[in-house]
Order: sequence, then structure tokens, then C-alpha cells
Amino acid sequence: MARWDEILSLPVQNPPTLEFSSGEIVWSKVEGWRDKLDRIALIPFARVDDFVRGESANKDCPSRFHVEARRRRSSSASYKPKVDGILEYILYWCSFGPDDHRKGGIVRPSRNTYVPKKKNAGRPNTKRGCTCHFIVKRLIAEPSVALIIYNDDKHVDKNGSPCHGPQDKKAAGTRAMFAPYISEDLRLRVLSLLHVGVSVETIMQRHNESVERQGGPCNRDDLLTHRYVRRQERSIRRSTYELDPDDAISINMWVESHQSLVFFYEDFSDHDPFTLGIQTEWQLQQMIRFGNSSIVASDSRFGTNKLKYPLHSLIVFNSDNKAIPVAWVITPSFASADAHRWMRALYNRIRTKDPTWKLAGFIVDDPSADVLTIRDVFQCSVLVSFWRVRHAWHKNIVKKCSETEMRAEMLSRLGQAVDDICKGHGTVDLFEDCMEDFVDGSEFMDYFMALWYPRIGTWITALKTLPLASQETSAAMEFYHIQLKRRLLNEKNPDVYQRTDWLVDKLGTKVNSYFWLDEYSDKVDFARYWKDEWVSGLTSWRKALKIPDSNVVIEGKSAKVTDQHDSDKTYIVWNPGSQFGTCNCCWAEMGYLCEHMLKVIKVCRKKGCITPSISLLQYNQALMDMLRCAPYDSLIRDHAISLAVFVQKQLDALIDLESSRTSEDPIEKQTDNIIEQKTLGDDQDRELAGGIHSMSVDISFPNEDGCLDGQDAPDGVANDLGCGLINEVVSGRSAQLESPGNLPSIPNDSDDKQPVEVAAQETDTCKAQLLNDESSLTRYGLKRNADDGNCVDELPCTKKSKKYDEPGSQQEVGGYNSH
Repeated sequence: MARWDEILSLPVQNPPTLEFSSGEIVWSKVEGWRDKLDRIALIPFARVDDFVRGESANKDCPSRFHVEARRRRSSSASYKPKVDGILEYILYWCSFGPDDHRKGGIVRPSRNTYVPKKKNAGRPNTKRGCTCHFIVKRLIAEPSVALIIYNDDKHVDKNGSPCHGPQDKKAAGTRAMFAPYISEDLRLRVLSLLHVGVSVETIMQRHNESVERQGGPCNRDDLLTHRYVRRQERSIRRSTYELDPDDAISINMWVESHQSLVFFYEDFSDHDPFTLGIQTEWQLQQMIRFGNSSIVASDSRFGTNKLKYPLHSLIVFNSDNKAIPVAWVITPSFASADAHRWMRALYNRIRTKDPTWKLAGFIVDDPSADVLTIRDVFQCSVLVSFWRVRHAWHKNIVKKCSETEMRAEMLSRLGQAVDDICKGHGTVDLFEDCMEDFVDGSEFMDYFMALWYPRIGTWITALKTLPLASQETSAAMEFYHIQLKRRLLNEKNPDVYQRTDWLVDKLGTKVNSYFWLDEYSDKVDFARYWKDEWVSGLTSWRKALKIPDSNVVIEGKSAKVTDQHDSDKTYIVWNPGSQFGTCNCCWAEMGYLCEHMLKVIKVCRKKGCITPSISLLQYNQALMDMLRCAPYDSLIRDHAISLAVFVQKQLDALIDLESSRTSEDPIEKQTDNIIEQKTLGDDQDRELAGGIHSMSVDISFPNEDGCLDGQDAPDGVANDLGCGLINEVVSGRSAQLESPGNLPSIPNDSDDKQPVEVAAQETDTCKAQLLNDESSLTRYGLKRNADDGNCVDELPCTKKSKKYDEPGSQQEVGGYNSH
């Protein structure tokens, strides 16, 4: 029992990388069988596959491990709990062993039926007697932990000589130089190309050309064979989504055979609705890569009118701000009270892979979404996107109203109503007045009254209580909606839309393949085989950045945008400067935000002829709320203390030069007194802030393009300097600054100068870290009003609250716990 006490006392190691090898974890020596010392370590059982992949990618000796033996206790079998009991036993062995098919090699008696082939070129898994192997045990005492026993970690044969890889001289010029199978990246590339309709011959032709260009094979992927690709193509062609005539039974069969793709499954019951969560390994990697300290958005109502159950997508945004789906949830309602179960399952799956993963913000497109659950599970702020409503209004106005001026006026009034509501002083009366003023557009108003007026109350509440997502995010979500529509709803037989097994099969195969190829760098090699479903490219926001300002001419209530490629073609944009504008291009006619409208908006903001967007106003308002309410650890106090420390250091340097002085300088005493005031009340805060104001230092807020006045807007989605300021404010590390060059400035209305060191771009990521972040609001003396969601002072500026001084305390804020 002492052995097991020692084993169970070891720490469970969980490296923060997607894959890890034996060199990245710490091994312990524990007494094992026959008085031998076992080399062991504990890792989460859910990460055993990551360890296997990482160990296979050994640079010194690339290989691949296969399951040589497995024993698993049945879940229905009864067993006695004991400390050394095993739920599962797995033996992983290097694929170049344990048998040795070389001349004079030893083959186990159970494998003596093997008949050597005349040509072994097509057998990359030829056995060479490698003894490298390890054992994985899942213990009854700790089912979530895997015990790894790795005694034979060298890729050698029974004689101790290298048997494959670069260290084996006899393997030079053979396939034994490389790993026995192609990499996971190449496997996904081949499957994705086959799923989207690229032929086997085309894939092999492009692959052979790339190998020739590099001068011959130099890794395992260069050894891709026509036989392997043909076999994958045959498997795809023979597969079918309809595993059973009954849709529910077919779904159960699919879930059982695709456990690696399912992160949550709940069948129909008397109490729980049907819920199926799908996430491929590639999607999980993208969510960890682009979702950490960033934004995840929700597209919750796709296919409501066509599919049996609407498709709910969770998407992240890559470096080009294009949407990538990282999970799909099929359920009758996204706003279900049981949403916390699949959200918790998804969150735990991610945190198992990367314990440091943390979301900055979550964007919803449904006002009835369970915001409480999202905040509780993901521990982040929640924003709302209005793109779906704006798209529906725009599309139906174009469809039901033929007069261009009437369209522009109706959209303008709707846009003004939405802006007033987001600013906090609008009500449903704005929409009622709009319906009365536009009786001539009765067809659209009838549609609005029947479909949207009953829902407008919930939308007003959401827009008043949640921050609004930016236009760049809305453009990315619109582009994702178009991609998914063309890639999924393109079947000739519409009857399949009523089968859920068809939906899950197509999502996991074709649709996932299209989005994988969107991120594939060499996809242009197959451009001639692209179909309409590929619909790849830049979003409207990114296209707008490429249009020169000189191509835009604003004339009264309209603007003209000259086409980049054809100077004789111009587009007319009405309501310039508003996202509720309209354009005569085909993209805007379908109700989407086109690049011409977005370009006109950017030009108008540069000229200062329109107000900043609601998103930026909310961002700046949150900053001002923090500066106006200055608790004991505020930014103003940190700035003052940092400045005092800097002054003291300068005085100390002067004092060292005057070695003859024996008494302390009165100025130094005064500086020490300033530093001691950090423990006093806010009366001293105001004195320190006033002293800084007298120095004419100021802070400038970014303009609409994310830059200071007089500077060009960066093209990136986020400005690191701006986000860095927000992180300093939220994390409270500003007091560590010791140089005036690193200090954030304090507002001063009397000085018009704009310092260069402070900048922030209009990004949902930075805003999510500040707006609606309950932990930040609590830290800086704010709380969320339960009635309207606005920030109000939690702490009076003249008094300290004792409960905020206690480390680790939790304060109830607007119905939510701040952690």
C-alpha cells in the first residue's frame, strides 16, 4: 500500500500546450514489479491522446504509437472499490514493433501467420522490433486521472541498437527513416479535399508536384500514396447518413460511432429537450487558439424555417476577423433553461486541454439568451449583436418598398430609434411613431407589426442592459451566415432538411471541410476546382479598408463610391454614415452590410461629420465611469503614487551626490508623506489628482477608427497598446509603473494636446474586458443596476467600504457573483 500512497500523492500534470511529450512532464521513480523502479507520471485521462500525439512527434525519432492491448471494465459490471483497482488498461507500442520482420528478426508465435511481401514499398508500417512502449492505467480511486508507466522510452531493438529513424544507418533511403503514417494535418487536408469534390488524381498530382519542387521526399508526408487517397475516397463514397429509417435511432447510432466529435448529448425525455453538441478536434484547437482572451459569438437561429431543429453555432474570429465555427449545438431552443449543461460541458472540455484558457467576452444575437448562465459558466462579459434584426429589416424594406427615398427614410428612422435606445433614453414609442409616420409603406409596416412589434420589448431591454457589438463583428457574422447557408442548404432534395442525422453528418464532413480549407494556406492550388460553396474571401469590413478615400464623394443625403476595378461603375449610398443606410449594389440588396456603406461610414467619421458609433461611446463611457468614481485603488491614485515614487528617486540621486549633507531634505520628507497617503481616504485622492491636473497631463480617448486625433487608423482588429491600458486598469497593476513615460495620463479639458502613448481601437475584445465585466466593476467601486443594467457607484467617493478591503471577498453585483 505504500507504493500506491506514493503514486496517489504525485501531482497531476497538465501542460498548457495542445500536445505534449514525455520531455515536457516530470517523471518519478516508484518501486514496481519484481523490485524494479517504474518511471511514472499522472496526467488527466482526457489528455492521453494528446500525450500519444506529442510522443509520436519526436523530432529525434519520429514514430507513431498504436494500441497493442486494451482491457476495459464494463460500466455495468459491479466491482469493489480498492486503491489499486483498474478501470482501464491500455498498452501503447511503437508501430515499428514489437515484432521484427527484418532478416533474422523474431516474430511472436501469435503473429507467425505473417507472409512477407515481395514488395514492401506499400507497407510503411513494416515491423523492425522496436521495444519502445508505455502503459496507461485508469484507476478506480481516481477515474479522471491516468497513470502512465514509461520504462522503455528508447526506440531501439532488443540488442539496444536504433532500429528506425535518422539514428538508424540501415534505414537510410527507406521509409523507416520517417514516421510510419502521414501527419494529422495531411490526413485532414486529403479528407477535406475529397469531401468538397476534388478528385484523387488531382490531389496526387498537386502533391507530387510539391515534392518535386523541394527535391524529393524529406518527411513522412512526402510519402503519400495513391492507394491511401483512393481508399479514403472509396470510404467517403460508400458512407451514408441514414443509419436507420427512424431519425432518433439513427442519431443514437451516429453518436455511439463518433464519440470524439460529441461533447454533449441529451436524448428526448419527459423533462429534458433533445440537445446534441458537436465539436471536431480541429474546432477545439481553433477555439483555444482564437478564443483565449478574446471573443466568442453566437449565431443561434440558423435554419429556423427549413431545418427540423435550428442550428446554433459558436464562432471565433481569426487574425483577419473572419468567423470560424468552433462548435455546433442542435437543440429546439438556444434560450432553454438547460443551456447551462452543454455550456458547462464545452467549457470543461476546453479547460481540460488548456487550464489557462479564459474568455474575454461572449456575443449573443438573441435577447432571450440566458445571460446569467453565460456569465456563470464562462466568467466573462456579455455583449449583444443587432446584425440579424438589421438584416431582416433591411431585406424586407428592399423587398416590400420600391421607392428608394422611402427606403432610405424608413431605415434612417429605425436606425435613430435603435441608437437612442442604446444610449438609454429611448422607448417603444419611437417605433410606434415610426409606424404612424410611414403609413404609405403599409406592406412593410404590416410585416413589422406582425413579426417584430411583439418582440421589440425584449430587444429594448437587451440593448439597454448589454453593450453593443461593433460593426466589424457584425460584418464577420453576416459573412459566416452566407457561407453556412451556401455550404449546408444546397441539397436538391429538400426532404433531407427534416432529418437530424443528415444535418450532423454534413456538419461533421463537408461543412467542416470547407471551413478547414478556408484556413489552409495553399488552397489557391485548387482554385480552378472551387464551387459556389467555397465563397471564401474577405469580409465587407476588410474590403472597405482597401477602398481609397478618394473614391468616395459625399453629396448631401447620399454618397457615391467608385468601383476599384472599373472606374466607370459607381455605387450610390443613401443615409451616409449610418449602418442603417442602403446601397444599390447586389450585396446590400440582399440586406447585408456592403463594403461601400462601411467605407462611407469610415470617411464620414474621419471628417467628423457624424457622431462616433454606439459601440465606441459605450466603451468611452465605461472608462469615464471608472475615472469619476475613484476608490482606494483607482487609476488616479496609482498614477499619483507612481509619479511620487519617480520624484523620490530623482531626489535620492541628488542626495547621493551631496554626501556632505547629514540631515534629510524637507522635500524628501514631503515626498514620503505623499506616499503614505495611499492608506488615507478620497480627500487625499482629490488632492493628488488635482496636483497632477496642474501639471497639464491628459488622457485622450481614441477616435472611431481606434486612433488618436491626427493619426491614421491601424488595420488590425485590436491595438495592443489600447488593450494594454485596459488590462492595466482592470488588473490594478498601474501602481507598478515607475516612469512618467509609462504613465497613463489624466484627463485635462484645458489642454488640447493628444499624447502618443495612449491609444485604443474600437474592438469588442477590449470593451468586453471593461464593459459589463462584473469583477472589474466591483473592483472599481461600480455595480450593475438590476433594473436597467447601467453602472452606478457602489462606493461613495468619500468613504471606503470594509468589505472591499478583504482579500478574496465576493460581492453580489446585480444578481451575479464577481470572482
